[in-house]
Amino acid sequence: MSEIKKRLIQRKKLSDIVFEQLIDLIEEEGLQPGDQMPAERELMETFGVGRPVVREAMQRLAGMGMITIQHGERAKVGQVDMNSMIGQIDLAARHLLSSSAKNVDHLRQARTFFETGLVKIAAQKATTADVARLEVVLEKMRKGLKTDEFIPADMEFHSEIARISGNPIYVAISRAILEWMADYREDMLRFKGREMTVKEHEVILGFIKANDPSGAEKAMHDHLVERGEE
Repeated sequence: MSEIKKRLIQRKKLSDIVFEQLIDLIEEEGLQPGDQMPAERELMETFGVGRPVVREAMQRLAGMGMITIQHGERAKVGQVDMNSMIGQIDLAARHLLSSSAKNVDHLRQARTFFETGLVKIAAQKATTADVARLEVVLEKMRKGLKTDEFIPADMEFHSEIARISGNPIYVAISRAILEWMADYREDMLRFKGREMTVKEHEVILGFIKANDPSGAEKAMHDHLVERGEE
């Protein structure tokens, strides 16, 4: 008979159990963003635990953006979406990028992989209205060549491409990547030149307008990689 190995059973902390129960409560009660959570004392009585356990579970929910806690007020259900979830790692991401040039290179590589895929989708799905919005943003870039409005317009162009996908996860990830890259964007544009950036965006838009996924993918790759942005 083979020897039976002892296995340690991991017991959940009380706060972990209350945390899970609170999520169930929000779902079962159909609580919406802005709705008040039950008071601390009510939760203590409901779950049969002390105040420290309730507070630890509530802080964990707040850390995820599922509730908001303000001193002197009852906690309220928060707006949970992809943007708020990504926001939870924003500070850590910025710290990692500022602490290592290698991490910035990795983010550039990830952005290239992500945006070349996005632009293929945009070229397949873009409507006349989508193209018109991109043309408006491109005009902003032209007018803002010598102003501080150029970089926001540049980022807006890429955000619009993500929006065309119709996938909110893609939109949220695109926004996060663009914001994380923002601190390094001006240096990249100095290397490339703003006029060249506009021309490359014109080429990308041309392929989107022509519903040419392959052409759009190559144009985006050339824009992000071959001229030094990656």
